[in-house]
Amino acid sequence: MDGHSTQQRTTYRCSAYWDFNVSGALVGGAGGALLMITVFLIILWGTGFTRGILIWFAVLLASFVGTAIAFYPGNLVATFPIAVEFEEGKGLRLIAPLKKLYIPFDEIKEVRDSTLWQVFQQGIVVRLNKRHGLLKSFAIHWAFGAEGRQLARAIQQEIARRTP
Repeated sequence: MDGHSTQQRTTYRCSAYWDFNVSGALVGGAGGALLMITVFLIILWGTGFTRGILIWFAVLLASFVGTAIAFYPGNLVATFPIAVEFEEGKGLRLIAPLKKLYIPFDEIKEVRDSTLWQVFQQGIVVRLNKRHGLLKSFAIHWAFGAEGRQLARAIQQEIARRTP
């Protein structure tokens, strides 16, 4: 295994490009949402809180809060991790911006190429037996390169070892 090893733990990392892309998207999305809420508050203040604008503001705020809840307590931010720690015989720790999520190998169902690989170049999909919040699967993005393929093989070996 390439990765960066310590004892029985190997860390697989994506490229700096993917790390910047995922982290930047989260920062940009949160910043954009806060900007939109601020603009709507200014409009609300200037128009005297008309019913139509108030409804739009409520929808925007609910969308922002719902997305934040889905991404962090709901674990959807780990759908495309920027690094994965592989603990031999135990499980995986998905590392995403501002979030780490542990998944035991017993809860991994299968590893396969994405059916959308040709269209979106998503990568390798790891499906889980049970949900972790809203997370039912995660992707080892193509930006992991050779380390991603090695990680997928290591996960498949762990699954095969546990299958009777």
